[in-house]
Amino acid sequence: MSVISLPSNTVSKLFYFDNRVRSFYEKHGFNSVPFDGQKVQEMIDASHQELTELFLKIWGSSMGYHLLDKFYSYRGNIYEFFMCLDGTNREMFTGKDW
Repeated sequence: MSVISLPSNTVSKLFYFDNRVRSFYEKHGFNSVPFDGQKVQEMIDASHQELTELFLKIWGSSMGYHLLDKFYSYRGNIYEFFMCLDGTNREMFTGKDW
């Protein structure tokens, strides 16, 4: 079993990222994350433009699109998505002021 070392600001960055993503969803009329997979997909699709801009701002164009696809594969689960990132991309997530 390996232990992952995380920067000290990880929790605050995840909280901020979660709030940003939720604000995109709320902007499109979703006040909470639905349990229905189809509704979750509709919510993510409605926020596609904002999510794309955020991911490109954090990771740049080539990696941003790749990681956005990964985010979609986790059905928008921010915490599972974050834990799938390699060390370099975690560092970009926690190190940049986005």
